[in-house]
Amino acid sequence: MLTEQKLEELRKKLERGIGTKIKDKRIRAIKVNAGYHWQPPMYIEVGNYYRNLEKDSPYEQVTAIFESTLFLVCTPDRGIKNDMPYFFAREDVRQVIEWK
Repeated sequence: MLTEQKLEELRKKLERGIGTKIKDKRIRAIKVNAGYHWQPPMYIEVGNYYRNLEKDSPYEQVTAIFESTLFLVCTPDRGIKNDMPYFFAREDVRQVIEWK
């Protein structure tokens, strides 16, 4: 898991990259029921590994989830190394679980 400082650095980097404000809340998981027919309902939690966050994407670990006009799901390759995380539309996210 990323430290508070690393999460804040990543949040600011993503804000610059996508050009919009990212909320300051700490999200642990999201429940997604995507509008895409190929993607089943998903429970995406920080620290767990997932396949098909996008069609044919590799098996990778989620390192952070942020909320903006969309939900941004970061992995070591998507969002950390490269500026573009996986995006999930607000209307597809059915529940947001925050860290306590």
